[in-house]
Amino acid sequence: MSSPLPQGCTRIRMLYRGAEAVVDLCEWMGTRVVVKTRVVKGYRISELDESIRRSRTIREASLLSSAKKAGVGTPFIYHVNPVEGWIVMSYVEGESLRSMQDSNIFSSLVNGLGSIVGKLHSAGIVHGDLTPANVIVSGGRLILIDFGLGEYSNEVEKKAEDVYTLVSSFSRLPCAETLVKLFLEGYRFSAGESAGKVEDRLREIGRRGRYVEKELRRRTN
Repeated sequence: MSSPLPQGCTRIRMLYRGAEAVVDLCEWMGTRVVVKTRVVKGYRISELDESIRRSRTIREASLLSSAKKAGVGTPFIYHVNPVEGWIVMSYVEGESLRSMQDSNIFSSLVNGLGSIVGKLHSAGIVHGDLTPANVIVSGGRLILIDFGLGEYSNEVEKKAEDVYTLVSSFSRLPCAETLVKLFLEGYRFSAGESAGKVEDRLREIGRRGRYVEKELRRRTN
């Protein structure tokens, strides 16, 4: 079943349906836009559901705006309706970073992404779902999308988890180690002195992950 849309919006096609939200490409006032609608959860008490949807819609819109002020490329916000759970934002044309893994410019893009994430973290913002699928390459610029799991935080652990999510996505690529180094070079450039603490915690998270994997293998053998 399609989600309701803001008045004046015509759905072109659905881009994504997840557990928390539906994302549609729409026509609105003669412009292509993306409408993100937070899904009503019927199993929740209605008042609680409305409160959660409202607060998360407001938070995501705020994070997008704050990230842009920090110099990070994000979609423009045209309209927010916390009651209905809508965010209407600009449609970013381009390719996802994930789809460009075989490109000869992928390494330089990863380095540039490190710098962008450093800016984001320096502004006290954690993306929460930092994957190549949530980075759009548009006209040579890197645009971060989908801040639905993001939050305001200066905790080293959360910043390191953000970075770990991304660098883990490189693990199956042939030049994974080089990509991680390039990303961290860019990150240090923008994050400054705090980068060292994040990298230390990143290594610790990696050790914890390997320990858990080892234990799982041991228990299943």
